[in-house]
Amino acid sequence: MGLKREFIKGTFWTTFSQVSVQIISIGVTIVLARLLQPEDFGIVALSGVFVGFVGLFGGLGMGSAIIQRQNINDDYLSTSFGVSIFTGIGIAFVLTIISPFAAKFYDKDIVKYIIMVSSIGFLLGPFTSIHTTILTKRLEFNKLAFIAITTQIIAGITSISVALMGFGVWSLVLGGLVAQALIIPIIWHIVKWRPRLIFIKQCFKDLFGFSSNLLASNLFSYFARNFDNLIIGKILGAQALGYYSIAYNLMMKPLEHISWAVGRVLFPTFSIIQADKERVRLAYLKIIRSISLITFPMMMGLMMVSKEFVLIFYGAKWEPVIIPLQLLCLVGALHSIGTTVGTIFNSQGRADLQLKIGLFNSTIYVIAFLVGIKWGLLGLIIGYISATIPLLFSTQYFANRLISLKMRTFLKALLPATICTLLMVTVVSMFSYLNGLVLHLTMIITLITSIALGIASYTVFGLTVFKIPEVEDVKIFVKQKFAYHITLC
Repeated sequence: MGLKREFIKGTFWTTFSQVSVQIISIGVTIVLARLLQPEDFGIVALSGVFVGFVGLFGGLGMGSAIIQRQNINDDYLSTSFGVSIFTGIGIAFVLTIISPFAAKFYDKDIVKYIIMVSSIGFLLGPFTSIHTTILTKRLEFNKLAFIAITTQIIAGITSISVALMGFGVWSLVLGGLVAQALIIPIIWHIVKWRPRLIFIKQCFKDLFGFSSNLLASNLFSYFARNFDNLIIGKILGAQALGYYSIAYNLMMKPLEHISWAVGRVLFPTFSIIQADKERVRLAYLKIIRSISLITFPMMMGLMMVSKEFVLIFYGAKWEPVIIPLQLLCLVGALHSIGTTVGTIFNSQGRADLQLKIGLFNSTIYVIAFLVGIKWGLLGLIIGYISATIPLLFSTQYFANRLISLKMRTFLKALLPATICTLLMVTVVSMFSYLNGLVLHLTMIITLITSIALGIASYTVFGLTVFKIPEVEDVKIFVKQKFAYHITLC
């Protein structure tokens, strides 16, 4: 099977997986939002800042090194497994030690216990991380899709069950842990590889030589991306952080997972063809054009219907989420493209350059958050937007240079989705104005009509006004499949 066909197959399964996971995740979050209070989500977000930061050291980033390296044998895999076990124990220990200080920092004693319980996940993680890395390197994304969806279902059922039993905030913690434990035997059944208890120093040095730069870059990036949670929780409180975390996750997680779904396939694929710059460049342009066709209208559409969406599905107590969500949607589309640059840096073996850029970006984000928080939650978000736009473009510039991609060519690839999205926004805005002036439809009818008009107008513009290659490819594919089934009949 050719690499192109493997890529298409991998992209399909990963996208299917992430869409399924997001549908389940959003559904579970809506149910939990009805059962829990905003402060519960804020408390978990407070704990998550510390858990996530320390957790970045898990496996020392060797999974990416295994994927990037061309020749990997069992010595490398077993060494990585041993390192993952060791670091997992170390992380659990560190989190237990720092948990009282985190609770004191926020003046919330429950944070200590949430961090301690969450640390169990780092004892379980090593038993699946190398196995899923093996599947990624083999491009077996159908199996990864099954694992991801199964894990999300188990986590969702557990979280809702715990919430219904009245355990409140713990429903947001225990769901993931239970799923993490129950998925281990399933993954070991799927992946027949079994680790040996060995440690090969040369294997470790080879892998860590690549992953150390990536690990440092991830640390700076994580600190910058979560510093907002840290200061919101400290200065504005858990309730404000609860509103912010819902708005941020509602906007960012679907986008990140769409880009991540493609990026997860891109990284091993680009690693295989890393020396062929032209091939990488053409494939990358096609990918970002495809991503923009999905995420640009998704973000602008969410911004247009955010009020109706939040009030209908989350309830009136979540009304403060609306304006933050609308503001975050403005940069959400750009983030969906920006998250793909890591595949360029890593596949080209330039994690060192990514580290330098990440350090600079992190500094700017921290400054923006510190300045913005003086004007409350909305001030912080505006500061975040102000920093995000120039930083995304500057990072993209350096990534493009690695594959000899001109910025003009890059922007041209995004033009069709941008214009079609603006036309879609115009149509939905006209309906909104007419509805407020004359129609006065109910909230649910307004939401349904706005979504339908948005999809219909975007599709019409994409099919008729612009001859977008990816849209034409889908049309041809559908026609071929339809003709095939007609022939069988």
